[in-house]
Amino acid sequence: MVDRRQILRLGMAALAGMALPGQAWAEGNPADDPKLRFINVPPLLLPGKERYAFIRLVMQLVVRKTEKLPEESALVNLYMPRIVGKLTEELPVDGSLTRNSGPTELAEVKRHVRELANSIIGQPVIEDVLITSLLTG
Repeated sequence: MVDRRQILRLGMAALAGMALPGQAWAEGNPADDPKLRFINVPPLLLPGKERYAFIRLVMQLVVRKTEKLPEESALVNLYMPRIVGKLTEELPVDGSLTRNSGPTELAEVKRHVRELANSIIGQPVIEDVLITSLLTG
């Protein structure tokens, strides 16, 4: 016997499938893969201002969408250890990340990370930085 909730789920899935454009049904270009465009940065553990305080920052780098996306994504992954090392050195000195950081401070951190990553790579391949988690303790 079919449960009423299962029928509703199937109906919702069918409606969602019909709402997708025709291009979404096709396989598409491999360069459109979001795994290539959004690159995870390993979590950064930074020292806080107070004794025993810390900041845990998790980010994603957004690679610009061009016809050379796979090559540029591979380039960002190749330079990732250097990017993480420079961020670990420079962000605590910056002092803009605190427990009370607001939107303007986070925008400044995003700008700093984007500029630093692009300068390390040598070309402007990073379009944006998404801060997915900021924990202070």
